[in-house]
Amino acid sequence: MRKLILIAVSTLFLTLMLSANEKPAEKLLSRYNGIKTFTADFDRVFTQRITGNKTTDSGKIFYMAPDLIKMDTYSEGKLIEQTFVNGETTTFIYHSKKNVLNKKSAGEAGEYLAFLKGLDEVRKTFEIEDSTGSIEMARKTGIEIEKGAKLFKLTPKQPIANLRYIFLTSVNDEISSVIIIDQLRNINQFKFKNIKNNPSLDKKIFNVTVPSGYEVSNF
Repeated sequence: MRKLILIAVSTLFLTLMLSANEKPAEKLLSRYNGIKTFTADFDRVFTQRITGNKTTDSGKIFYMAPDLIKMDTYSEGKLIEQTFVNGETTTFIYHSKKNVLNKKSAGEAGEYLAFLKGLDEVRKTFEIEDSTGSIEMARKTGIEIEKGAKLFKLTPKQPIANLRYIFLTSVNDEISSVIIIDQLRNINQFKFKNIKNNPSLDKKIFNVTVPSGYEVSNF
């Protein structure tokens, strides 16, 4: 009995030590290990580096492991764009222009939500750095960061088309926004709300349906 108690105490002590030594970014990303589905509403702010001009829109993101993403984008309450990503292709449906673009490779679009694959998968593609100490500098570039938030920087280990860095902000150990910095240093920030981890989703919502009369281009 005494031996079992000692084993239990030792296991608890080891667990506490590992938890204490875990870095904030690792702790945050570990929360997403094993995530099967994810949804969130978003407000997006795009900041052009050269002019400082900002454009905004909003929408909803759907994710199903391992690589299905659907993004519906609205402007003034009207659906203007949809993005569908899987392991092989990315499809953009531009409703305002009535055209569709298919890309053979998911490229950087599939990396924007890389955090949903959990710590181990993120480590394979990105160097992870705690940039919380640089929040004030980040704010000066136009990135919107809540008071009390933490900031983490993901740098691709290998070049990813039109992607320089990804930043994650978190509040209360929940990712609150994703910031994509492209090669021209433009800033594309998705601020999340109404986040749901592992909601029930029908796989059919990730099927691409091209509206009648739309022009389709393959790139």
